[in-house]
Amino acid sequence: MKRILFVDDEPNVLDGLRRMLYPLRDQWRMVFAGSGREALRRLEEAPFDILVTDARMPQMGGAELLEEVRQRFPQTIRIVLSGTTELDLTLRTATLAHQYLCKPCDAATLRATLERTCSVRQMLEDTALKQLISGINKLPSLPAIYLKLNEALGSDDACAKDVAEIIAQDMAMTAKVLQMVNSALFGARREITCIAQAVTFLGMETVKSLAVGVMAFSQFHDPQVAHFATQLTEHSLRVGILAREMAASSQFAGVTADGCFVAGLLHDIGKLILADNRPAEFQDALQIAERNGLTAAAAEARVFGATHADVGAYLLWLWGLPDCVTEAVALHHKPEGFRGAVMAVHVADALAHNHASPELDAKALGDAGLMEQLPRWRRLQNELAVPRWQR
Repeated sequence: MKRILFVDDEPNVLDGLRRMLYPLRDQWRMVFAGSGREALRRLEEAPFDILVTDARMPQMGGAELLEEVRQRFPQTIRIVLSGTTELDLTLRTATLAHQYLCKPCDAATLRATLERTCSVRQMLEDTALKQLISGINKLPSLPAIYLKLNEALGSDDACAKDVAEIIAQDMAMTAKVLQMVNSALFGARREITCIAQAVTFLGMETVKSLAVGVMAFSQFHDPQVAHFATQLTEHSLRVGILAREMAASSQFAGVTADGCFVAGLLHDIGKLILADNRPAEFQDALQIAERNGLTAAAAEARVFGATHADVGAYLLWLWGLPDCVTEAVALHHKPEGFRGAVMAVHVADALAHNHASPELDAKALGDAGLMEQLPRWRRLQNELAVPRWQR
């Protein structure tokens, strides 16, 4: 039975949550705490799968509680349920939480969020990996892109289009911006996968606050990892651009070009997570793959008990990114039965690596009726321009 801890200093709010979720008492073990300090005591007494907390509370505020939980109880998924309108506080708590809900929150929305979160926890079996990923609230960006963004945000004539173009070249920034814009915090009525739309929707002041105020973006500290991330980003950009071109010129049902680009850009974000947080083991996996002629995913499964696709999808699902993106990240090595972003990213990844079978799943491509498109996609891959930031 999943254990969920609700935290709010308003007794009426806790009573309302009790009544709202009473029908689910046989599915979830729910505990209600009236302060951040009480919540920490509860967490010390027994583990919880999910924490749902208000942002503004006396003595220990939501941001302080979330940071304590992130560091001391990283296995616990963190959700904010708040009605505060103060931007700085909202962004601080939103960047420390996996997801953000706004008060008043109806029973259906709250229940759907909690059920989805509980199902996400079943994606990975390895407890240590779950703790590692749940404890992440931001990922490092490439130094060149990080500096370029800060220069743009510090300029008097910076515009949303220029800032969006910079963010769209970086996996970490893209994932964080999409996490923010697709949360209930900003009230988008549809899923947003276009970075330009995301930056416009958030507004330049919010993006500046994320970058400078709450430090939602960071840099690599290990030069070796940064070098690997540079190569990974170049590949991921190529995959994203090719997947976008494929989606724009082919009959992929229910998928957008923007969604395919983001899915391609983020398809290997699990490698970034593992390289930055488990560098020694990740290097072991790379060596095992090379020594034994295995795919990277097969070697990762030996070392971590999960692949980079599993790890990346777990984080993006926790962060509430659109399903079309997270599904493609999770399944880009297993496209059988899929025709949309999953297939587009699978093919683009294989072509960007110049892989033949078995990396390119010809059977899945044939079953989807897309094999005849392969020569044209190869030509597209050969015509791709090198991303501007690397020239």
